Amino acid sequence: MSSKRKMSTRKLTVTGMMIAVTVILSYTPLGIIPLQPVSATIVHIPTIIIALLEGPLVGGIVGASFGISSMLQAITRPTSIFSPCFMNPIVSVLPRICIGVVAAYSYKGLMTVTKNNTISAIIASAVGSLTNTLGAMGLIYFIYVESMTERIGTAAGPVIWGVITTYGIVEMLAAVVICTAVVLALQKAVYRSKMA
Repeated sequence: MSSKRKMSTRKLTVTGMMIAVTVILSYTPLGIIPLQPVSATIVHIPTIIIALLEGPLVGGIVGASFGISSMLQAITRPTSIFSPCFMNPIVSVLPRICIGVVAAYSYKGLMTVTKNNTISAIIASAVGSLTNTLGAMGLIYFIYVESMTERIGTAAGPVIWGVITTYGIVEMLAAVVICTAVVLALQKAVYRSKMA
């Protein structure tokens, strides 16, 4: 019972910490870098880290905090031509919940197959980041491509695919490097008994 309570306390603590980090990244230049025509982000990184360490439920909760922050920022402080699209929770919240769920299950599945922690963390981090990019931008494409074309006065489809193939790749590489390093370090320092 004591052990289970400790696990619950740890999960609550790290979940709260990662939500706080996510909110800080969402509202500072540390996490959102306004560029044109969109903003680059590393706000998905805490979601991937916690998903790999604590599983899909906690990953989904932290991902939801990212999505809600993203939606509120689109409403209160729009930074790009895509901001109006992120006012829709289907675009801003749903894909961000999926980051944590997909990254966690990818990691678990890869660990079963490869038995290699580093390789599993690298691939799961990449998959989690791509879930963010393809989920959000894919939904923008399917829901808003026509209205965006009218609003910006040029074909929105190539702009959306350009974001996926440029910003998406940069964000994925950042996630792979940062998430893998942090996850491996925390597993050694904090999660040793879990990995044993």
